[in-house]
Amino acid sequence: MRGRRDLQLGIATIGIAVLALSGCSGTTSGSSTGASVDPGVGPITFASGKDLTGAMPQLIAKWNQLHPDQQVTFIELSASPDDQRNSFVQDLQAKSSKYDVLWDDVVWTAEFAAHGWLEPLDPAKVGGSDVLPAAKASATYDGKMYGAPFMTNAGLLYYRSDLVPTPPTTWAELEADCSIAKANNMDCYAGQFNQYEGLTVNAAEAINDFGGSFLSADGKSVTVDSPQARAGLQQLVDMFKNGDIPPAAITYQESQGADAFTSGTLLFLRNWPYVYTAGSAAGSAIKGKFGMALLPGQNGPGISSLGGIDLGVSAYSKHKTTAENWVAWMQSPEAQKILVSVMNQASVLKSLYTDPTLIATSPYLPTLGQQLLTANPRPVTPNYNAVSLAIQKNAYAALQGKVSVDAAITQMAADLKQAIQ
Repeated sequence: MRGRRDLQLGIATIGIAVLALSGCSGTTSGSSTGASVDPGVGPITFASGKDLTGAMPQLIAKWNQLHPDQQVTFIELSASPDDQRNSFVQDLQAKSSKYDVLWDDVVWTAEFAAHGWLEPLDPAKVGGSDVLPAAKASATYDGKMYGAPFMTNAGLLYYRSDLVPTPPTTWAELEADCSIAKANNMDCYAGQFNQYEGLTVNAAEAINDFGGSFLSADGKSVTVDSPQARAGLQQLVDMFKNGDIPPAAITYQESQGADAFTSGTLLFLRNWPYVYTAGSAAGSAIKGKFGMALLPGQNGPGISSLGGIDLGVSAYSKHKTTAENWVAWMQSPEAQKILVSVMNQASVLKSLYTDPTLIATSPYLPTLGQQLLTANPRPVTPNYNAVSLAIQKNAYAALQGKVSVDAAITQMAADLKQAIQ
């Protein structure tokens, strides 16, 4: 995804087109235009990160128009995901009803659910057959759905289509194509390798590609101490050693890699779908010269880490019926089409990835939809922050060449055991 910040920045592109929803109808069970005897029906608040354009209130206005007795009030928090999480945690710990619906990064859902802060949701309403399986998994903890998947995201391989006629499907094929980069005085490959959440994402993809994992499915035991995990991390370490990944990439977050690719100095880039817009812009050095493909894997297309946003209903909400109906409405095709056609973000609905009208403006959608079908949530655990820090720290040391891959994985396993406790 990229992860949480990229999704938030995507909101900044919504624009006035959200008003197109004013001609659409919303259908929600339990909604009413008159007085209701259900004590769970009434006005609610929705808290998310900073809306950089003021467009989210326009989307909410459609619901408010259709449900005048169940108004949604928008509360903007900081643009920083860490600050957002802190705000949520403080209010939830105090059992405050200040926020009825929370904008949850997918990696927060398990944590909030484990503390009893989120209301379980009806899978029939927010986990139907059209919702991507990986998105549903991101919103599930201990066998129950605690979030309504709203946005999702997967990484893709950007490549110079004017130089590489057929994109690689494996790491070996990508490395073989690095000779093209050398012949054109370019760097070959980059992802997100600085010591931050992006490194957790990239390390997870490489380790998953080779059959490894960090934690068991229930998040209660450590599984990273394996030959498969070592092989995945070794793939990245070797590419740094042989120069297929340039030394500067050890400092790359999403924006640095995107800048390198759109300036024409990088042959391959792992990044999120938002880079398509930058690469297609009028001033881009690669406009009309790049394509997007599935990530490479060990023996075929690789596995992307899942990004995205779940909408969670606070356990302390006084109007849970309205909150539950509203998050289901935000998952409706009418609202989800805005994510794709206007926000250039990834919908949680499978059907939109084959919509001809949407593909006409976002031609990479079929590829993204295919990548999302095999995407993996990052480790689902109430202790995600500590888990991610353990992954970042040890993977970064290996990429820097400070420790061997074997030592890094051994220490990572020890740190993860401590983190999940």
